[in-house]
Amino acid sequence: MSRPESISIDFRSQRIAGVRYPAPRPNGAKVLLNHGFGVTRTGVGRAFVDLARGLTNSGCTVFAFDRLGHGESDGRFLDVSVPDELDQLSAMLDHVLADGNGPVHLVGHSLGGMESACLAARRPGDLASLTLWAAAAVFVDDVRSGQIQGKSLDPLRDTGVFDFKGQALGPRFVETAEAFDPFAGLGAFTGKVFVHQGEADEVVPFEYAQKYADIWSENAVLYRYPDADHGWNRLPDRALLLQRTQADIAGLADTGTEH
Repeated sequence: MSRPESISIDFRSQRIAGVRYPAPRPNGAKVLLNHGFGVTRTGVGRAFVDLARGLTNSGCTVFAFDRLGHGESDGRFLDVSVPDELDQLSAMLDHVLADGNGPVHLVGHSLGGMESACLAARRPGDLASLTLWAAAAVFVDDVRSGQIQGKSLDPLRDTGVFDFKGQALGPRFVETAEAFDPFAGLGAFTGKVFVHQGEADEVVPFEYAQKYADIWSENAVLYRYPDADHGWNRLPDRALLLQRTQADIAGLADTGTEH
């Protein structure tokens, strides 16, 4: 495998840090990975690193970035909001599109999956496929019910800070979530969609994955993982997730599928 290359994007006077995984024998296909809430571009348990290595061996060039307030990028977790992160993701896609010709495949996990679906609706002509790992459209309903991942939002209203696993989250995330519709306009994307969902997911109920699959109907493949949690934190589940994701994207790349 070729060595990963550090890259960055200037976004509204802030630096978004990223990495480019070049393919030893590129086939022209490119893959953009979008991480989950409060984690980094390496993914949960380095899942994105493992996926990138597999995809580059299949000929794909892979890109992954830390959103602002995450990982090595500028900004504060305190200031994150989904609308702003969608604009960041769009800037990441611009960077990937500028890196030579060829189809772009988008993979997102958790909140990053929900955002990836929204970007596909916003820019349907720029993506060849969409892969969702436990896409967290549930975050809107959680916020409206006064909690995030089972933890009350009362401290945020009292102090202006919500403790998310030791990271300070600010009110902007909640304020923008309350009026957000994660399913709006998704039908605009008519490319292939691969929906992966664990039935033991402690964050995202299976019904949300089913709704994604129903929206995209014949263009969607829904993969069920009976024992998988939100992060695919068991070896058999993780291995199957990576195997399926790599095979689906490599298969489209081999056929030259573009949208």
